[in-house]
Amino acid sequence: MLEEFSISLFVIALLGAVGMVAMVLFRQTLLYATRNAVAELEGKVARTRTALDQAVKAHDQNLARGRDLAEERRMIQNQLAEAQRRLIAAQADNFELIHEVGEPGTGRRLYAGSLALGPTLTINQTATTHSHLRGCPHVVEVWAENQAEAMRLARQAFPELAGFILSSMLPAPDGAAQQAVAS
Repeated sequence: MLEEFSISLFVIALLGAVGMVAMVLFRQTLLYATRNAVAELEGKVARTRTALDQAVKAHDQNLARGRDLAEERRMIQNQLAEAQRRLIAAQADNFELIHEVGEPGTGRRLYAGSLALGPTLTINQTATTHSHLRGCPHVVEVWAENQAEAMRLARQAFPELAGFILSSMLPAPDGAAQQAVAS
């Protein structure tokens, strides 16, 4: 039997066995490399999915904030329009209060002066610090024989102790006096 043993056949068998082991080792190495590559790709996918979820969440928050800002802007525009409407209404309600003292008669002339309200106004022993009448101009018209009497009558009707501040009484233009007598 030994005679039939051939070295070349042995070498071929040995090379075949080494080839088979090499193929098994190559397959194992390829399997581990593939598993590592798959695990690395799964990690990248997980990180990408987390980043995508965060980006979607941030986008949704930005959309909600945009809606909130648009609603806030609409509210501000409505408030501004309301304030402008009130301003126009207040300008249309602009009026002047005329306080008339005395009666027109022969020898009497019309004197006019301005009246201001002090910080505390006392009316019938009731002190008021805020009044809707503070925002409009007040004019005092006094029918008197002379300027001194006009000032005396005005101070008597609107005393400084009550919180009224009078300017000097000046003769009214003749047209205003005639118009006052006509009305």
